[in-house]
Amino acid sequence: MKTVLLKKILMLCSGLLGVVMMARAQDGFKITGQLGGTLGGELILVANSAQGPVQLGKTVMTNGSFEFTGKVDGMTPAYVLTSEQQPVATIMLENMEYTIVAGETGIEVRGGGEAQLIWNEFEAVNNLVRREQMKMEQEARSAYSSGNQMKLQALQEQFQKVMEEAQKKQSALFETHKDSPVAAFMIVSGMGQMDYASLKALYDGLGETARQCLYGQMIAQQVELFKQVEVGSVAPDFTVLTSEGDTVSLHGLEGKVKLIDFWASWCAPCRAEMPNVKKVYKKFHEAGLAVLGVSIDQKAEDWLKALGEEKLPWPNAIDQQGVIAGRYLVRAIPHTILLDADNVIVAKNLRGKELESKIAELLGN
Repeated sequence: MKTVLLKKILMLCSGLLGVVMMARAQDGFKITGQLGGTLGGELILVANSAQGPVQLGKTVMTNGSFEFTGKVDGMTPAYVLTSEQQPVATIMLENMEYTIVAGETGIEVRGGGEAQLIWNEFEAVNNLVRREQMKMEQEARSAYSSGNQMKLQALQEQFQKVMEEAQKKQSALFETHKDSPVAAFMIVSGMGQMDYASLKALYDGLGETARQCLYGQMIAQQVELFKQVEVGSVAPDFTVLTSEGDTVSLHGLEGKVKLIDFWASWCAPCRAEMPNVKKVYKKFHEAGLAVLGVSIDQKAEDWLKALGEEKLPWPNAIDQQGVIAGRYLVRAIPHTILLDADNVIVAKNLRGKELESKIAELLGN
C-alpha cells in the first residue's frame, strides 16, 4: 500500500515538475548567438509593432557569441541588427529559446516554434535566389569584360528559370501556410515593390486568421492605397506650390484631359521625353489638355536650373519629400498619369506616339 502511494506521489511530482518547466519555457525568450570566429561589437534586438520599431534589448557580441533575453506578449517578428543597422538575423520571436548559428548557406535561426519553422522555409527560397544571383553576377561581369554576348544571354535565361522556380516554391508555401501570420508578414516585407494585381492576389489567397492579424490588416490597407491610383479610379487630389509661386490643386486644374508628369533634373530619359511632351502640349492645349509637372528633385536649385533650361510652359512643382510620388506609387521616372475631365485615371506611363494618340482619342480629335 505504501509502495503504491509513493508511486502516485512521485508521478504527481513529476507532472508538477513538467508544468513548472513548461511555465519557465514560456516565461520569456532567450536568443543565443554562436557565430564563431572573432566577430564582435554591439548588437540590438528590434521588434515590429503597430506603432513602429521597438527596441527589445542590447548586447555585446564577443568572439561570435551573444545573448538576448526578455519577454513578448505574442509572436512578434524581430531583427538582430548591428549598431550600424546591418541585419544579422530575422526571428519570429515568441517566449521560447532560439540559437543563431553560421550554417553552410548563411546565418540560420534554430529553435523557436512553428512560426520560425515557416519563416525558415520562406527564407530558404530567398537564400537560394540570393546565392544564384551573386554567382551569376560574377559570371556576367566576366562575360561582359570579354564581350561574350552569348554567355550574357544564357545567364539571363538561366536566372529567369531560377526566378520562375522560386516563385513556384513560394506560391506553394503561401498555399500551405495561408492561415499563418508569417505568410502575411512575408507579403508585407515585399509589398512595396508589388503592383495592385499581384498584391491583391496574394491577399485574396490568405486565410481569415492571417488577414485579421496586424500584417494582414497592413496588406489590406496597402491594397486599398494601390487601388486608388489604378486605372479607373479617381486620382487622389493634392495641392502644390508652383515655381511661379502659385497654389495649384490637381482637381482644381482646368482641363478636359490632365497629364501628371513625374520627372527630375538628373533623369536623362525624363529630359529626353520633354520635347515630346511639349509638342503634345502645344498641339492639344487649346483643345483642353492641361499638364502638371512634379519633380522629385531633392535640391530646389537643380530643379529650377532644369526648368530654366527646358522652358516648360505648364505649371511645375517640386516634391522634395516624395510625398506625392509615394502616394502615386512612383517607383521609376519618367512616370506619367493621364486623367479625364472627372479626374479619373485613364492611362499610365504613356510616352511618344502612344501618349499623343491617347490624348487625341480622349479629346475626340
